Amino acid sequence: MAHTFILDCFDCLPIWDPTLSAPAFPFFYIGGSVEIPNLTYTDDLMDPMSHTFILQAEALQNYFAEIYGSSAIGNYYLKSVIAAFSDGKSGARAYYWSTFWAPKDIVLPIKNLSSVYQKQIISKRIPAIANNTAKTYPLEEDFDIITMELFESDSMDYDIILKSATDLFWFCLPAAFDLYAKPGNNRTLTLLNPKKSFYQWRLRVPSDYVVRLVVVTSYDVVPGSCASHRLSAYDFLLPLQNKIITRWCGMTGAWKPPVIRLTSSSNVMLVTFSLDQRQKSNILKAYFQAVPKIVCGGWYVSWNGSVISPYYPSYYPPNIDCHWVIRAPLPGYRLMVKIIVIQIQEQSPGSKKCDKDWLAIDGVRYCKAIAEENRVKEYGYSISISFHSDELVTHRGFYIEFRAFSHTDRCNTVQLNCSNAKCKHHSQSCKEDNSCKNESQEGEEDSCSYKRCLPHSYKCLNGKCPIKLNPECDGIRDCADGFDEMNCACGRSQIKKFRIVGGEDARPGKWPWQASLQLGTSGHICGASVISNRWLVSAAHCFQDSESVRYSIASSWTAYMGIKVINKYSNNQAVMRSIKRIIVHPNYDQYVSDYDIALLEMEAPVFFTELVQPICLLSSPRVFNYGTVCYVTGWGAVKENSQLTKILQEAKVKIINQNVCSKLYDYLITSQMLCAGNLNGGIDACQGDSGGPLACLGKGNRWYLTGIVSWGEGCARRNRPGVYTKVTAFYEWIRQYIN
Repeated sequence: MAHTFILDCFDCLPIWDPTLSAPAFPFFYIGGSVEIPNLTYTDDLMDPMSHTFILQAEALQNYFAEIYGSSAIGNYYLKSVIAAFSDGKSGARAYYWSTFWAPKDIVLPIKNLSSVYQKQIISKRIPAIANNTAKTYPLEEDFDIITMELFESDSMDYDIILKSATDLFWFCLPAAFDLYAKPGNNRTLTLLNPKKSFYQWRLRVPSDYVVRLVVVTSYDVVPGSCASHRLSAYDFLLPLQNKIITRWCGMTGAWKPPVIRLTSSSNVMLVTFSLDQRQKSNILKAYFQAVPKIVCGGWYVSWNGSVISPYYPSYYPPNIDCHWVIRAPLPGYRLMVKIIVIQIQEQSPGSKKCDKDWLAIDGVRYCKAIAEENRVKEYGYSISISFHSDELVTHRGFYIEFRAFSHTDRCNTVQLNCSNAKCKHHSQSCKEDNSCKNESQEGEEDSCSYKRCLPHSYKCLNGKCPIKLNPECDGIRDCADGFDEMNCACGRSQIKKFRIVGGEDARPGKWPWQASLQLGTSGHICGASVISNRWLVSAAHCFQDSESVRYSIASSWTAYMGIKVINKYSNNQAVMRSIKRIIVHPNYDQYVSDYDIALLEMEAPVFFTELVQPICLLSSPRVFNYGTVCYVTGWGAVKENSQLTKILQEAKVKIINQNVCSKLYDYLITSQMLCAGNLNGGIDACQGDSGGPLACLGKGNRWYLTGIVSWGEGCARRNRPGVYTKVTAFYEWIRQYIN
């Protein structure tokens, strides 16, 4: 029987012409990848229409035809297609699939036999094109250098492509995009009023990085099955069913940003978007980045801490294994573990065990939601935690907190040690005995005034920790060296009288620690707080470079203090300083906004006046209770997506319960963050307020820097309070610089 195929481009698979008689046998496809040593990946290999791509693809396609054509399954082999190239470990990696045509009863044997010819390919030479001249390079026997992956191509995206009677194959379409991101740059994926029914993006980053995809918005999607609308992401450059990371089907309403954050296991990712062409108002907005590969797991000895899945709260990568061992610092102590979040791929239907992705704690596997009452468990002196993900669907992952404790040591987080090794609650006094005196002799230290130092304890210059919870700046010397009463000229407005969304104009001098950070001709970018005569504190995300602007260069920034109105500096008391150095916290994670704090050293010290004063810092992490009224200030937008205001705004907000806020933000809130605002909406920080202060009135009628404006979903939305960097968590880190 004669058969006719459409072959309108050099590297397209044959597509059956539906006007002709039906084929006697079905088509099936086997896809994979192979690495070519010494073939350097270049921009030309990213463009399927380039001369270099065409030459190299033809050489490889002929090579596959020779291998398969001379084999036992040669009668069923039709064609191999080189679909794409990417960076590899030791050369360029080619992504291909081969088309077969056979009776149904021998499809499975052919699939099994195809793996045999993988060894033939590995034992021979791969052709490569260099300077328009064909060469062959020997393939090493080491599979770490040269690998091939064979998969059955039964993805739903194949169905759409192969059943389309109007378009040629997917990588021949005008709606195919090849993108490459260098470290530090974002590349965007935008789809507005689409004209086609299928789009795809092949995303690439350098070989020693992985792809991070952030889907921001997709509006006007319609409810229904995946046949009418879906967005898919693959851990490969081909739409292979067993390489799919995740898929979204049509749903009602807008996807609120960020929809999702995905991470690949290697340096490539394929994104496909299919839709009903009748829906003309579909919008897709996303971007991707090159992020370093995480080496997960480790051996830790700690009093407390957390264990999270790789890239949490972004989706963890496919095909990964991690193992942690955690020990208490002292013998006799045990570990209490709480599973805060667990969102991983569940077991197969009908399976009685976790056979896909799983989290194991001391050998017990978990792969589904856990009831609140079962999330806390006591373990021994040491625990092991393992995590496994297969090659398929991924999810947000897990977040675990742990702490060491002892049933015999009563001096824990609420009880403290006297110097005589006895315990006391922090609200009580030490009992008098020979080793613990209530009154110190002249020139001697009160042995009852110190406690064992805990991770967040206030420390004197001599390294000792006073019993008092917040000893600094209360007029009483609790440190023998008097350190707790030094640097206390802070947190007070020198003015005798006393928009942020929903706020009001601030009176001049009411918030004298507020600074405006301005970048060249761009003007105001972020806020900051004066914490000493040489140092400002702001948000780390203000200093992350974009594709067009280098925000990380200190000399580009100027800090303005003592001002109320932006760009109005005629007041002789206004202070301007160039920035000498920017210190971003080493643990800052721009993808989850954790550790969002940076210190800025000014070129010259400032002299404090009634309009320029430092704000106080607190050492204790738990000073202001939930419901405490604080103020956020800045020159940010007075409503979402509007322009910045010229006049300094102030808004009254309340500290919000951490657990409540964490649930509202789908458990994205870490222990380095706090939330403040109004759950009913209407009052919040907004664009342009980033880095500015959240100030709370504390003891001695002083203002303390409690938070730094960090992030949030929109501005002043209901049940979307502002998220701030918890400054008290960074007291020691700040002090090591400003002192």
